[in-house]
Amino acid sequence: MHTLADHYFSSILDYLQTQGIDSNTALKAIGFTEFSRQHSQQLAPRISLQSYNALLVYGQKVLNDALFGFTLGMHIRPADYGILGYLIESSDTLSSAIKALLNYDSLVADIGKAQFLQTADTATVRWHAHPHCNEQVVLRNMTAWVSVIRQLINASLCPSSISFIHNWPKRHTQQLEAWFKCPVISGAAHNQINFPSSYLNLAFKTDNAIVNATFKQLSQQQLSRFKRQQCLTEKVKQLLIAKTTLRNCQLIAVASALNVTPRTLQRHLKKQHVTFAQLLEQERKNRSHTLIGTLPLSELANLLGFKDQSSFNRAFLRWHHCTPTQFLKRK
Repeated sequence: MHTLADHYFSSILDYLQTQGIDSNTALKAIGFTEFSRQHSQQLAPRISLQSYNALLVYGQKVLNDALFGFTLGMHIRPADYGILGYLIESSDTLSSAIKALLNYDSLVADIGKAQFLQTADTATVRWHAHPHCNEQVVLRNMTAWVSVIRQLINASLCPSSISFIHNWPKRHTQQLEAWFKCPVISGAAHNQINFPSSYLNLAFKTDNAIVNATFKQLSQQQLSRFKRQQCLTEKVKQLLIAKTTLRNCQLIAVASALNVTPRTLQRHLKKQHVTFAQLLEQERKNRSHTLIGTLPLSELANLLGFKDQSSFNRAFLRWHHCTPTQFLKRK
């Protein structure tokens, strides 16, 4: 499941608050339910990409700002990146800051992959966004990177060019170019920022080697913990895939196979905003699509772990918006 840190999500709520929009109103408008403590509306440590997309779309509409992600990116603060922000802020050069970004970007948002490319004259930071990221997510990411670097090095610093995979109307492209102070290419093959390689040696205003080492250690600890949590979720998925039948597939048995207690497994899955029941349902859905038509429906229902065919039919309708019989007629 692709997620981002709660502080990166809440920074949007903070901005909306400055525009007179109450946080609770915004969360209610997008049907948000990802709280670690519902009664106090404390955000969960990681927020889903789905909710992030929804909040950005809400902000775009309620503020009538077609470039809402761009607006947010311009107002970004290093602190909005959490520990990664402090690690970047305490870097000595742009080169070391980019290395920190490449290594620890998933701590902020596990919704894409950053890549660094370099020739003799040009350096490029390319961002491969997750396919479900909307255009406002991409806008915010790209703008925020430039904004933070300007804050930490020089406000007049500008890239050689910026490319977006999305298409922008001419008036929006001109607005972007005025702020980035460089050509903006829309409808490109990649989202990327190109800049002179000489920038890599530019010194930061707030370099502090001791602080940087401390934050690097903290970032590595957080990343290791995050990867362990992700890994456990993937292990559950792989165990379910490996089962020849999903009959009597219980949390307690899967936890035992992973050498953890059911409570521990539930706690780790909850941190990833998923439950064992959801993972099991997803595997049933995947198999139903693959196996339908190869077995009688009663046998397929049994193989997927349903108590009877009626239960399977209801689940199939929920998954595919048609009955198994209707689905087979369309094939």
